[in-house]
Amino acid sequence: MRFCCPLAVLLCFVSPLAALRAEDLPRAKAMEETAVRALVGKKSIITGKVTDAFESPKGMTFLNLEGGKFTLIAWKDRYDKFEGGSPAKLYKGKTIEVTGTVIEFRKKGAAKEDPGKLEIKLNSPEQVKILASDAPPAIPSEPAPVEAAPEPPAAPADAAKPTAEPTKPAGDAKPARVDAKKFFK
Repeated sequence: MRFCCPLAVLLCFVSPLAALRAEDLPRAKAMEETAVRALVGKKSIITGKVTDAFESPKGMTFLNLEGGKFTLIAWKDRYDKFEGGSPAKLYKGKTIEVTGTVIEFRKKGAAKEDPGKLEIKLNSPEQVKILASDAPPAIPSEPAPVEAAPEPPAAPADAAKPTAEPTKPAGDAKPARVDAKKFFK
């Protein structure tokens, strides 16, 4: 009986957290400051285009999203988790969705009533999703199997020969080449 009460209290705190899925998280656009500010302290999904990205000499990366009111921050010790190194190189100019707890950063000495900078700490690439409009096209790992076109029935020897050239079946067409420089800068 002694263990039932603490277990019930623990379940009250853990079960709501376990039920929180990405589709259940509140969402806001980075350029809508009031909407993002309402999410301070909450795990949320923020969407926006990375308009400015830079690395500080102290080893921090700042990704500013459109509107200038929202920033993603990553520390240099986290770069090894990101394929290609710094998030500044990976996400600059991309429209992204980022998941994390929205915080309000105020510089030391700032007045309490001064609005702070809205931020999410970027700890892993799993927090960031590049939206389809900016993602490179998906390239299948194997070409899709192509069914052969049925053979036309044999024409009699005395039949008139067609004047038009026969068309190639769609399966023989080669895919268009993609310029890698366009997608990998």
